[in-house]
Amino acid sequence: MKTMFRVAALVIIVAALAGCSQKGFNTNLTIEPNPTPGVDWTPYKNWSFGRQGEYVPTGLPDLDSPEFRKSVGENTVKLMNDLGYTHVDSDPDMLIMLHVLVEERYDEVKMNPAYQDFDMQWAQASSEDTWSEGSLFIFAIDAKTGKQIWSSSAKAELDKQSNFETKKKRFNEVVTRMLADFPKHTS
Repeated sequence: MKTMFRVAALVIIVAALAGCSQKGFNTNLTIEPNPTPGVDWTPYKNWSFGRQGEYVPTGLPDLDSPEFRKSVGENTVKLMNDLGYTHVDSDPDMLIMLHVLVEERYDEVKMNPAYQDFDMQWAQASSEDTWSEGSLFIFAIDAKTGKQIWSSSAKAELDKQSNFETKKKRFNEVVTRMLADFPKHTS
C-alpha cells in the first residue's frame, strides 16, 4: 500500500512539474483594460485608424510584414463592426491606434552580478533565461479633441517556435480579447 501511495504521489508531482514547465500562450498573457472614466459614448458612431501609413517597426520580420499588418487591420475592422461602430476613411468620431513594443527580457536573479562570484549551476545563465516580451497597446482617441477615451494593454512572452500563421492567429486573438472590454455602440 505504501508503494502504491508513493507511486501515486510521484505521478502527481511529475504531472505538476510538466504542467509548470510548458508556458502556454494563454498562461503568460496579461490584458489590462483601462477605460477612461466619465466618457459619454453616445456621440461615437464611427472610427478610423489613427496615424494611417505610419508604422513603427518592431524588428521582427513577421510582425513587420504588410501581410501581418493587413490581417490585424481587417480583424480590427470586423471587431469594431461587431461592436456597432462603422469604419470610415474620413471625418471619424474616434481614432483607434495600435502600438506594438518588443523588448528583450532576462531572468533578473541569474543575471544579477552578486551571483557571479559563486560557482552554482543554478545561477548560470543560459538561452532559457532570456526571451522576447511583446506588448500591445490599443488606444481610442476622440478625433475632434485628441483626448484619449479608452485604452487597453496586453503583454506576453513571444513564442520563438511559432510559424507565421500561428503568430497572426494569436495576435488577432489578443486584439479580440482586448476589444471585448470596449464599450458597445448603442443606437
